[in-house]
Amino acid sequence: MKMTITEKILAKHAGRKSVRPGENVWVNVDVLMTHDICGPGTIGVFQSEFGKDAKVFDPAKVVIMPDHYIFTADEKSHRNIEILREFARRQGLKYFYDPDFIIAGRAGVPEPYRDYDKTSYRGVCHVALPQNGH
Repeated sequence: MKMTITEKILAKHAGRKSVRPGENVWVNVDVLMTHDICGPGTIGVFQSEFGKDAKVFDPAKVVIMPDHYIFTADEKSHRNIEILREFARRQGLKYFYDPDFIIAGRAGVPEPYRDYDKTSYRGVCHVALPQNGH
């Protein structure tokens, strides 16, 4: 059966000879990345499905790179960052690129580039992911 490159990759990581469109498969991923838009909702589903104390499959394979809601003074947007920080801390994630220039309750738009070496923030997730070796 001929497969697309995507199907070949999925089959390999699922430990199967082939996969077909429409199938649900469990795969062993190389890296799982999320950010400040999808992350909080995904964390909520993870906790409701597996429990508040559930652990991720491999803390070294989960990468969180907040980059969407960080250049705003909106406290609701900053709450997403707080959810990600807490999850990364509880899970012992090795790769949480914290926009640590965002401090809950502090008004004003953050300026992450003032001292780049004092933050683990590394920019837009889809660019920073490969730039940081993931």
